[in-house]
Amino acid sequence: MEGKSMLKLSHVLAFLLLASLFQSLMARDLISDGIEVLQLPVENDGEFEFCPGKQSWPELVGKSAGYAKQVIQMENPIVSRFTLLFPGMPKPAAYICGRVYLVVDWKLIVQVTPTMG
Repeated sequence: MEGKSMLKLSHVLAFLLLASLFQSLMARDLISDGIEVLQLPVENDGEFEFCPGKQSWPELVGKSAGYAKQVIQMENPIVSRFTLLFPGMPKPAAYICGRVYLVVDWKLIVQVTPTMG
C-alpha cells in the first residue's frame, strides 16, 4: 500500500511542477506577442474613476431638466446621453460612461443628484 501512495504523491508533485512551469511560459509568450494588458480604472481620492470629468451634479437638484442638461454638457463634454427617470422607476445597474440619469418629478424638476452611470 505504501508504494501506491508514494506513486500517487510523486504524480501530484510532478503535475504541480509542470503546471507551474507551464504558467510562467504562457505568461512570457503573451508578453512577447504584444498582447495588450487590461488597464484598471485610475484611483482618484479613494474612488475609482471610470470616466474623466465631473461625475455628479448636486447643485442641480430643484432645477429644470432642460437647464440641468445644458449645465452637465457644458461641465463634462463626454456626456452624450441623458436618461430621464420618474419617481418610482428603477435605475439600471449597468454603468455606461457618458450617460447621466436625471430623476425628475412630473413637472420635469430634478429631484435627486444627477450622476454619471
